[in-house]
Amino acid sequence: MKKHILLPLAAALQTSAIAGPAPVVEAPSAEEPWYKFKFSARARIEQRNQQGLDNSWAGTVRVRPGFQVGKDEGFAAYVESEHTLAFIDDYQVGTPQSAILSPYTAGNTPIADPENNELNQLYGQYKGHGALLRVGRQRVIYDKAAFIGNVGWRQNEQTLDAGLLDYKRDAFTFKYAYASRVNRIFGADALGAVRALKGDAHLLNGSYKFGDHKFTAYGYLMDFSEQQFARASSNTYGGAFDFGLGGGKLHTEFAYQTEAGNQASYEDYYGHLFYGNKVGKVSYKLGAEYLGKDTVTPLATVHAYNGFADVFIADRLGLTSGSAQWDGLTDLYAMVGTKVPGGVALKGFVHGFWDKDVDQFYGFEFDAVAAKKLTDDIKAVAKYAYFFGDNDATNKFSNNVSQFSVELNYTF
Repeated sequence: MKKHILLPLAAALQTSAIAGPAPVVEAPSAEEPWYKFKFSARARIEQRNQQGLDNSWAGTVRVRPGFQVGKDEGFAAYVESEHTLAFIDDYQVGTPQSAILSPYTAGNTPIADPENNELNQLYGQYKGHGALLRVGRQRVIYDKAAFIGNVGWRQNEQTLDAGLLDYKRDAFTFKYAYASRVNRIFGADALGAVRALKGDAHLLNGSYKFGDHKFTAYGYLMDFSEQQFARASSNTYGGAFDFGLGGGKLHTEFAYQTEAGNQASYEDYYGHLFYGNKVGKVSYKLGAEYLGKDTVTPLATVHAYNGFADVFIADRLGLTSGSAQWDGLTDLYAMVGTKVPGGVALKGFVHGFWDKDVDQFYGFEFDAVAAKKLTDDIKAVAKYAYFFGDNDATNKFSNNVSQFSVELNYTF
């Protein structure tokens, strides 16, 4: 009896040994859905005070619901609206047309977050074979947004009505965008020098990475018809080298700028040099940024440069002219950052500001930022900035400016 049982079992084991292990059947992976809901929100309380004006408090909530049809690879379409509401409105937006932009408290320090409801993005795209082709209203950011950005710090972001080609192959990247309209942070109701820019902008940017090094070249050709913001029209040609050096990064950048469109004839320069590295858990950066008197960056995310107090934002965007215009900028700065127990990331900055010839001292600034990821979807951020204006500095640079904010960011 036992022999009749063991013989078939032995044969089965022998067959299994010859054939090898039984194939593993993997569970089918979840197919990417053909539609997606996206949602982001930010709640912020911001205090800002400029010497000579009343103190301002802004409490704002911004939400961006979005919906995508199609998959990430292939054809897709996306629509996103943007809604900003002020629950603390003791401030003014700070434009010459502030009376029609809400909130408006006369004599208060400007905080550039108007209440607003608008279409933020609406585009169709094709993605495949290393290329992205996108047409419509969209967010566009090049490099670190020194020239082309979305002004992500403010509640209403900047977008472009544009056609975009983004191509990547191995170490080579190329971007080209043609924009006919710039939808700025002051919203759909803005007028005059801060309303949407219309015209022609050709934005080219290419880079090649080799090892720890990277070379970038760009050309930004902007011709806008907005007469009250004539200085936005400009042609900028530049390049940057990023070198891996001593375990850190050395960034060198230079750009040449001339007039375009209805802008008066000029030529000027831009430069940026910094070195960043990390020692243990502490990171640091030392740098210098230079802008000539007529150099403008009208589509930049200026808050990321020259201090969180945004003292030089109007000049860098090109909103000033004549006697109110600065005499260029030389920004010498240092940063140190680390992460402390509890997962809080800390960074501190110090800036010294001079004119283009380092003859006129504008002032200095201390900045600090703390960020903590509370969950996978929620992040808390606190910022502080204080600009000490020099009493001998011309026009607005003699005034002190303080700014503090706390915010919660949610992304789904």
